[in-house]
Amino acid sequence: MQCEICSRPQGLQLPFHCTTCARSALYGLRVELGQTLLDNSSFVRQINPIIATATGSAPGKNQNNGRLALEEASAKAERSAERTREISGHLQALRKEIEDGKADIAKRKAALAQRRSDASSATHNLGARRAATLETVEKGTKKLEYRWSSLHTKTVESRVFLCREAANLYRLRQRRRKKGASIKEDYTIGGVSIVDLRDLNNASPVQITASLTNLAYLLLLTSHYLLLRLPAEITLPRKDYPLPTIFSPASSYLSNEVPFPGTSLPNSSNNSPSTSRTGDLRSQARPRPLYIDKPLQILVKDDPATYALFIEGVTFLAWDVAWVCRTQGLNIGGNSWEEVCALGKNLWQLFIAPSPHAPLPRIPSSRETPTIPSAMKSPRSASPTTKPVRHPVTLGHYSHGTAHSFLNSAEGTDYMRGWKLSSPHKIIDKLKASLSSEMGVAEWEYLDEKEWDEGAATKAKDEDAVLVGGARRTAKDGGDERSSMTSRMTLGDEQDGTGNTPRDGDDAKGKGTSGWTKLKSR
Repeated sequence: MQCEICSRPQGLQLPFHCTTCARSALYGLRVELGQTLLDNSSFVRQINPIIATATGSAPGKNQNNGRLALEEASAKAERSAERTREISGHLQALRKEIEDGKADIAKRKAALAQRRSDASSATHNLGARRAATLETVEKGTKKLEYRWSSLHTKTVESRVFLCREAANLYRLRQRRRKKGASIKEDYTIGGVSIVDLRDLNNASPVQITASLTNLAYLLLLTSHYLLLRLPAEITLPRKDYPLPTIFSPASSYLSNEVPFPGTSLPNSSNNSPSTSRTGDLRSQARPRPLYIDKPLQILVKDDPATYALFIEGVTFLAWDVAWVCRTQGLNIGGNSWEEVCALGKNLWQLFIAPSPHAPLPRIPSSRETPTIPSAMKSPRSASPTTKPVRHPVTLGHYSHGTAHSFLNSAEGTDYMRGWKLSSPHKIIDKLKASLSSEMGVAEWEYLDEKEWDEGAATKAKDEDAVLVGGARRTAKDGGDERSSMTSRMTLGDEQDGTGNTPRDGDDAKGKGTSGWTKLKSR
């Protein structure tokens, strides 16, 4: 018989495609289930009367009761035996767990006992062993610090030797001469008189340029030996950069190259945006010149901007010198700003004034403490609040290139914090005011014929001793140097540029005995 829907014959072992096929396949099973249920019902109806009759007053009642009781007792016995077997198995499992737990407890007790024994051995005489170990470490630390301090002392001696030799090679000299009742000190470098910043109005441009160039060379060389980074960057002469310049502290040590004032850099090979931005930042930092080609009285009228930059430049240079002196233990500018203006005196006191044959003092570490015998020292004898004794700072002690006595450390920063001249701008203002007031109070001065001759000879010697190029100035070029003298200094009674000492008779004789000369008009 085929399905009316899918047209498949029944009985084939094929998958179902419709509900009719499924119902047809289950129909036989459902009929069988119904037949089984009917048979079960008929059996129940037959057995129930038999059981009711057996439990009634039938003749075999006692036998049936006994049989049922025996069967019930057998069933109970079997159930009890099964229950007993289950309890016995559970009991054996519990006993095994208890034995395993006892074994684990025993192992843990043994481990704890071993740990207690190890702890007791480790803590036995712990204080003495700790003190001995600490003493060994302290001895090793002190030996290392001693070697470090010894090496630093040798380094300091080498720095002092190199700086003094450099100063001697540059012929940094002090010359004293008697002027009346006082003794005047003159300082020269390379045979050229070092100009005090307060006397710039009385010096020739060639002398100023030569002395500042030599000072820049010496200062940069000694700062290299001392491993110091000057706060104001100095640029020395080189190819396409004939004269020295200096940057302000805020614009120092930028990476890009800056052309010489008045010139421009050659065509750059890298025109990237990042390079252009960096170049723009660097180009804003204008170097201050350490040279002039005119007397200051003429320069301030012809080119006030260059005059202001030059005054800033020489002040930055003097401030660099004072900063180096401060880092090496010589306090410059603590009493007055005028101490900074004496460039030659400051450098001479720093490099030459200490006797080169005198033994240098040992510079111990700031953390070094006096050695205490181990028998007298307890492990807790050192107080953590004890401050180390600060030893006097000498030449070569602080630097930027070594971990020992590092200038930017807490100790070095605290040492430099006490310096009053932390910024050069006040010195610039005071120096400008001093030079301007000196120009404003220029008046008549009296010179005799002998002083005129000495002034001319002094000028010729100054020009011969110049280390940096420059032509001799004549009256046509900018006026005789005699016309720029003020009432503060004259050629006859000041240094002559080469350090020559005038005769005592000339020093004793005052001005105003032979004739008059007029200063150049403002």
